Amino acid sequence: MKKGLLAFLSFCTLVFTGCNSIGEKDTLVARVNGEPIYKEDYAFMMRVGNIVPNTEQMRKASGSLFSRKALYTVALQKYPEFKDQLAAHNVSLENYLLTFIYQRLYSMDRLMYSDDELAFYYDKHRDQFPDSLAYMNLRDKVADAKYIEANQDSLRAYAFQHRNLADSTAEVKITDDIKESFVSDHRQRIVRETGPALLKKYNIQETEIQLPSAEVYYEKHKNKYTTPNGFVVYHVEAADSSALAKRFKGKKVDLKGFMKIASKFSENKETKKAKGYVGKVILGHPLPYGIGFVSNMFIELDTLADGAVSSILKSESTGRFHVFYRVSAVASEQKPFDRVRKTVERELATSANYELDSSYVLVTKNGEPVIREKDVLAAYEDNPMMIRSRRSHDQVVSSLALQLAFATEAREIGLDHSWEYRALQRQSDVDYVIKLYRNKVLSQVSVPEDSLKALYDRMGNPAQPTLSYEQSRAELSDWFTIPENLMKRTYYYAEEDYLPKTYEQAKQNVFESAFLKLRSGRWDREVVSSWGTAKVDLFADNITLMPQEASPEQAMRAADSLYTQAKNVEKAYLAWDGIRDRYVDIDSVAKKATFELAHIFSDRENFNEAQREYKAFYRTWPDSPDAEKAMFSRGFILTENLHLNDEALKVFDEFKKLYPKSELNESVDWLVQNIKSNGKLADDLMKKIEAEE
Repeated sequence: MKKGLLAFLSFCTLVFTGCNSIGEKDTLVARVNGEPIYKEDYAFMMRVGNIVPNTEQMRKASGSLFSRKALYTVALQKYPEFKDQLAAHNVSLENYLLTFIYQRLYSMDRLMYSDDELAFYYDKHRDQFPDSLAYMNLRDKVADAKYIEANQDSLRAYAFQHRNLADSTAEVKITDDIKESFVSDHRQRIVRETGPALLKKYNIQETEIQLPSAEVYYEKHKNKYTTPNGFVVYHVEAADSSALAKRFKGKKVDLKGFMKIASKFSENKETKKAKGYVGKVILGHPLPYGIGFVSNMFIELDTLADGAVSSILKSESTGRFHVFYRVSAVASEQKPFDRVRKTVERELATSANYELDSSYVLVTKNGEPVIREKDVLAAYEDNPMMIRSRRSHDQVVSSLALQLAFATEAREIGLDHSWEYRALQRQSDVDYVIKLYRNKVLSQVSVPEDSLKALYDRMGNPAQPTLSYEQSRAELSDWFTIPENLMKRTYYYAEEDYLPKTYEQAKQNVFESAFLKLRSGRWDREVVSSWGTAKVDLFADNITLMPQEASPEQAMRAADSLYTQAKNVEKAYLAWDGIRDRYVDIDSVAKKATFELAHIFSDRENFNEAQREYKAFYRTWPDSPDAEKAMFSRGFILTENLHLNDEALKVFDEFKKLYPKSELNESVDWLVQNIKSNGKLADDLMKKIEAEE
């Protein structure tokens, strides 16, 4: 969530109780819309994020924990079908989660000790560790200390091996650096050796992918092995395009007439003898007889009928001009396998991706199929940015095999019943449902289908022109529903980027930028709204929640207080910026937020942004009582802070015309005179003030 709406003022005694600082982590501490939050959720958050209690980082993380839980419950309430999608997702994700628990929290963090072992060691040696940090912030250090204590002989040998060889008499010392390096090397060994050992232990093997024969590949991809399309043509060539145009202007020329023009006027000596005959020309190949490449020729001839004459076309190779006569089209032909065998074999060996049936077995365990091509396809679906290639395919298969090995071992030692696994599962559930919900919110369509289709037929996708109609429905809907104030504000804030186009002329370009802002604000509103309406039950006395945002009016009062009372300009900026984005469809809110943001930019001495916001304000809301103040403020900043006097004079001239009775006109006149005097009025005024002092 863009702004922190939730903070916890005390955490230490909440998260960990008992003599060993672990306590019962399955203790319920709160419910959000009926959904539980446990101590172990805090413990997991602290360990994975290395978050220290009673810090701003902890307050933000705790706020996120509560607000995301609220969003999760709202999403499931609005879209019950997410439950089935979540269940299917969890089946495919189980090995990944167990691998994370094993690698990150068991082997790397705990060095394969149990939590109880480390807690017992921590209680016995508490004086070795800082009192200012919680056990969860120290657990990896506790594991380090326990490992060092249990391996003193190995540590001494390690220290001897890494002694200062330049000084043969130097005493072998076990320093803190040596201890740190000793444990670090052990961790690297775990990373290096555990995966291969577990693959061997559980007899998990990748199968060799059998590629199809060249003949089978050829049959499946016959359309790749055809001759290109072409045409049989005549031509007339000239160095002067206008002279060439005169030969055909106003004439309807048949082949006989074309040949007559070619034999008399063509400047290509070779084809002139043959009355302009060029012969068969193939797409992608240069034309013979010194004509070279004429790419547009193929595009144009493809639209003409046999017996038609082209327009004047220029050769990219020679710069000379041509008119072509289309005799006939030459269709592509299938190349026989024997002719392309070597090409097929080369492409088969270097093809960008495998082409496997979804049931193809990729990994076995004890000889039984465990991972198939469908599992790789699911991984691609979860990671749409991943490039599909043989290399990425091999990486996914190896990753899935390793996850299976680690997950199998994790189950063997009971990590699937650990508090950490439960906490990770809950976090994963929340993350996945929120991801589904966000996609729904950002791609929502609220406009009738016939309106969408009509708009697409008229202008295509207004933001992403290459997308099909089905892919464009969300953008098309946004085009109809995007608030006018957002569009105008976007244009006038960066007007110089759109000029010389007017707002109406630049609308599509403006939309390309504004619709992203619209969606960001729409999602932020969902996040804030879900927390603002959440029912929270607390079961710990020392949890204090910040007020929930129940309305835009409440949000504006809070933002105004930050600015005018707390004098916290940075937080006020974040608050007003979020309010404007979230409630952009409420024109009065967007207007108020824009005016306040312009003031804040000025206070922050971001003068260029300030003058842009002031301009966007009075252009978007010209009838506002504050429009003349915004215009005056912009003019003042342009001259006094940015020293753009020509621009300032234009603004002040417009001000005088629009607001002839304004109380600010006296100030405007003084500023104009000062500009025209090259600052002499201001200098004289300062001297007068200094003299009076």
